[in-house]
Amino acid sequence: MRFIGASFILGIVMAVGCSAGGGGDKTPSGGTGGAGASGGQGGTGGDIFNPSGGMGAAGGTPVGGDVIVNPNCTGNCDDFPADPIFDGVAPSNAPELFGAPDNYTPGLCIVEPHLGDAGKPGALFPANWLRVRFRVKPANNENLFEIRLKAGNQKNELVAYSASPVWAMPKEIWEAIGVKGGAIDQQIQVTIRGVNSQNPGTPTGATGTFTIAPVTAGGSMVYWAATSSEVTPTTSKLVGFYVGDETTIDALTVPQVQQGNILSEGGRELRGKYTDPKGVPQGRVQCIGCHVSTPEGKDVGYTDHWPWNNVVSSIEEDKAGQVPAYFTPGAQRLLSQPWLGMMTFSKAVWGAGNRIALTPYANRNVDIGFTDSTGYGSDRLAWFDLETNANIPWTEGQSGPTNDAIKGAQGTAWGFLQTSGESQGIVAPNWSHDGKTIVYTSAGKSQDGRIADNVETDIKTVPYNDRKGGTVTPVQGAATSGVSEYYPSFSADDKLIAYNRAGNTSGKIYYRPDGEVYVIPSGGGTPIRLAANDPPACTGQTSPGVINSWAKWSPTVLGGVPNGKTYYWLIFSSARDYPGAFIVPPNQYSPPDTRSSQLYMTAIVRDAQGNYETYPAVYIWNQDPKTSNLTPAWDIFDIPPPPPPK
Repeated sequence: MRFIGASFILGIVMAVGCSAGGGGDKTPSGGTGGAGASGGQGGTGGDIFNPSGGMGAAGGTPVGGDVIVNPNCTGNCDDFPADPIFDGVAPSNAPELFGAPDNYTPGLCIVEPHLGDAGKPGALFPANWLRVRFRVKPANNENLFEIRLKAGNQKNELVAYSASPVWAMPKEIWEAIGVKGGAIDQQIQVTIRGVNSQNPGTPTGATGTFTIAPVTAGGSMVYWAATSSEVTPTTSKLVGFYVGDETTIDALTVPQVQQGNILSEGGRELRGKYTDPKGVPQGRVQCIGCHVSTPEGKDVGYTDHWPWNNVVSSIEEDKAGQVPAYFTPGAQRLLSQPWLGMMTFSKAVWGAGNRIALTPYANRNVDIGFTDSTGYGSDRLAWFDLETNANIPWTEGQSGPTNDAIKGAQGTAWGFLQTSGESQGIVAPNWSHDGKTIVYTSAGKSQDGRIADNVETDIKTVPYNDRKGGTVTPVQGAATSGVSEYYPSFSADDKLIAYNRAGNTSGKIYYRPDGEVYVIPSGGGTPIRLAANDPPACTGQTSPGVINSWAKWSPTVLGGVPNGKTYYWLIFSSARDYPGAFIVPPNQYSPPDTRSSQLYMTAIVRDAQGNYETYPAVYIWNQDPKTSNLTPAWDIFDIPPPPPPK
């Protein structure tokens, strides 16, 4: 098991979403305790940087908890070197080609990081984040670039020269100013200039600021990486990494999944009997989508391909794809029913003898169980006991006895939550970390556990109440008539809900270009549009229009910071332009827009007076640009460590 800073994990264009599971805390080595869902004091002691290769349990920051970073100096700091840095290709006379630091005309577009100007904040980084990378879009055939950084407490400016429009700060400097506290909680001024080395002239340039937060981020991430809308064993997989890692690992691939005997929608034969290639085992899992961590992080629950049954598989090192010991044959058969939606779990309702999954349960031709056809209707919210000892038999060619057994197990092995006051479909649920509340999308029409097209969607909550449910409550401010509000997710302290919003109810909800990410207090209030929706203005891209979606919170929240602020971190996908962007090959079920997506991180900060400030997005540059990356989950995933960069 690897205990490192925070980690993250990254989807196929045909996915329909995923819900983040509950996170936990672990005490930092030398600190006063990891920050948990309550937003308590984080660790303040100990060395949170481990020079031997990462921020691990021995070094300080645990997988499950954020920690406060204290400044290691307040003035005349020497983290920035006195001499310029050359990338090995830039000519030795580069400084002479640029001239005085203020010698430039505006015109260069700085894409990474998204810098602040005109009173607007720039990107905010957790102190233990992947080292900052600078990327520009050349304007006038520039092929040589100067990157200049200035921090108020640093006696030197950092000056670097690169022959590439992409340059990452050396790791030792980034760690010195970040997790070691050299330049935290202050604006760092960035000026980048470009020239053509053969015909320098007056450089073009741009300037702005970013900030390193005085806290780290906890947890790990897993995301869905896809190359096509076609469902094959090799077109999609789950990929993961830890915060600060520069490489990723394949957390789970379709061929690794060991659970089988998936039934067709009618329940009379194994799925694929008439469609799978000869020699391929029938009843195999075909797709890993809409994934969510189980609360202890060792497994993922996800929705398989048509007819949308649910599966749970291990992602532990040397166990990836195995069926968890607690996931009984009866539970596997119950979750193999067709027309289910994305699962959600809560750490407060998870432990031996009480492992519960919640999922939408779509209307079907029979009351419950397996059925050949389905249609539009109002999906219900169902609970499933993953440890049930119920016997759900199956005989090929028959569905009646199986359906009878499913009915007989209702109320003990599985059942429906009461949702009084709800007349619409219940889809895309997310369970609070304290186990008390489920937030979900209320859809005017639902299909197969999903949101149908051209319908009203609103954010509502219902109590769990020990499987009994209760009265539904609209989230005021996120249940607006004529507006699409969907894909909700609770923050780690359950105080905020992130969700998608679009200004009308027309078209496909899934992967809609005009979707944007908002947050709102869990009890309702004024919706907060995130600054992270907007690409840098100089790129010419605007939102709505870049498919911002699938926002998921980091698994911990850190309050008690000396500056009086509370820090939240969020990951989401976006189809804004990036190097290597491509069109995902569509099929007949694809949405109209199949631009590839990548993952971005952002911050939401609450001050001592309860005011929220949001920040621009940070591109997560260790992800593979050759895959479309969607439906991220940020949690306490217990995945193998990615290899060091080559």
